[in-house]
Amino acid sequence: MKQNQKLQLNTQHNEQVISALDRAISFLLTQQQPKGNFEGQLSSSTFPSCAYSWIQLAQGNMPDTNLIDWFINTQKNDGTWGLDTANQSNHAATQFVQLILEQTDNITPDPRLQNTITQIPQYPLDLALIKLAYASFNRYDWHKLTMSKNALPLMKIVKFLTRIPILRTKLKPPRNILPPVDLFNTSLFDDLFIAEQHTLVPVFILIELNTLKRPDILNALVEWLKARVLSDGSWFRVNYITALSVLALIEYDKYSGTEPEISHFIENGIKWLQSTQNPDGGCREAINLNVWDTALSVIALTEVNENSKEIVNAIKKAAQWLVEHQNDDGGWAFSGMTDSTLPTDADDTALATLAILRANLSSESAKNVLHRGIQWLEQNQSKDGSWSTYQPGQGDVGCVSITSHAIEALLTHGNNDMSVKRAIQWLRANIHKDGFWDDLWLAKRTYGTACALIALIKAGYAEVPEITQGVRWLEQTQNPDGGWGEDMFGNPSESTVEQTAWCTYALLLVNAENTAAQKGIAFLLEHQRENGSWRESCVGIYWEIIGGYSDPIYASVFPILALNQFAKKS
Repeated sequence: MKQNQKLQLNTQHNEQVISALDRAISFLLTQQQPKGNFEGQLSSSTFPSCAYSWIQLAQGNMPDTNLIDWFINTQKNDGTWGLDTANQSNHAATQFVQLILEQTDNITPDPRLQNTITQIPQYPLDLALIKLAYASFNRYDWHKLTMSKNALPLMKIVKFLTRIPILRTKLKPPRNILPPVDLFNTSLFDDLFIAEQHTLVPVFILIELNTLKRPDILNALVEWLKARVLSDGSWFRVNYITALSVLALIEYDKYSGTEPEISHFIENGIKWLQSTQNPDGGCREAINLNVWDTALSVIALTEVNENSKEIVNAIKKAAQWLVEHQNDDGGWAFSGMTDSTLPTDADDTALATLAILRANLSSESAKNVLHRGIQWLEQNQSKDGSWSTYQPGQGDVGCVSITSHAIEALLTHGNNDMSVKRAIQWLRANIHKDGFWDDLWLAKRTYGTACALIALIKAGYAEVPEITQGVRWLEQTQNPDGGWGEDMFGNPSESTVEQTAWCTYALLLVNAENTAAQKGIAFLLEHQRENGSWRESCVGIYWEIIGGYSDPIYASVFPILALNQFAKKS
């Protein structure tokens, strides 16, 4: 009798999972755009919202009313602001908003603003990028923003020491002071992470304009900036970097006299920044992540054992969109541009290649695209076996999730045994002593650990001790509600759908009977909405100084993978 009851309960549970999976797939299909790509609306956050307001103030205008409303509506009860929708109080974010609101109130006094400002706690200025913003409004000394150029030899020594793995995490650059402008003329600058270069050049222009005003340095910096503007008017398709670049050109234009070309860059940059404003009034940091969203969606849909015409057509259309947005060098950028002006990165290249492989496109153009994608991955694998975000040696470090994605792409393509073996060795060597893997771009230890486990299992390494360690760590960090959650720093938090889904999927790949995975499935079933979607959470990471983001595509594709894996094993 008990066995019959257990069988009946399992049958009901399986039916629930299949129903939830069907509804999730139906919802995801509604997110496909007419051109074929999938694209989630990224959430607003504080730094990009302040940066756009800063632009408006620099031009002598009041910030957009919707932006001001967003600042007022997102103030926490303790008077502070968070970096992002995770809404954890952050001193730098609070000081940035305070500056914008005070400058706005100075132009047009407003009781609402004054009431908001009076609730803000006072903190000493610490973050150098916030000091820069205060300096631009004559509220901080420009000369105190940077180290002396005499510090450059010491910086070279520190750079050399960071080649030693044990020292890499201990010798991070200070956040309270900026490097000297003279860094631009050194090999140290060339070795910086590409996003750091894009951030520092406009910062150096602003500092130089307000200190030494050396024409040769200014001209070189401005030429560097002009050479890297994208065809859509942005720099790097990132709000904060674009805002800094526009600000630098606004101030340079005042110094050098009106130049039509500079005015053109400023105008186009501002138009692009306007496009980052969300319906809630705030601004998002990146314009979109449509290559990643599209690749993830294709991968999730190809995992599902359904041959419905609607799903097949959606997969083919999305994969063809990826084919059409490959960069000239054979890789993909995070955001689709047909002119290859946005740099290729390894994560989007790995996932786009994997998605096209999964879609089984038969055209010669698709085969050529796949060949070039695999070739890019092979050529850009680091000597240690890992893949970094961009190209090895450009201030970049190996990343667990990117390496895991590259492994899966190479495995699916075949004939890459040595590359896969080296990557697996790197993964195994980079597990933390406590049993987790850290990630760079999604939060954080859950994603790194899940990705590493998935790669190891799919590569045939089910018996290695790192699998046991990773599974144990996931089981020990599961929340009482059956989900998983942590912030971008790796601190435990409330459970999120995304983290629960990728942890559950990884555990099910290791062992279909895993109890923690069963609880994860129950969490997903409990939190699914009627329309098949789930509430998205802030699990993406732009940069720890800037904060993170939520993306509704993530809250669909990862649960689909988990539910489908459970359904396959039932």
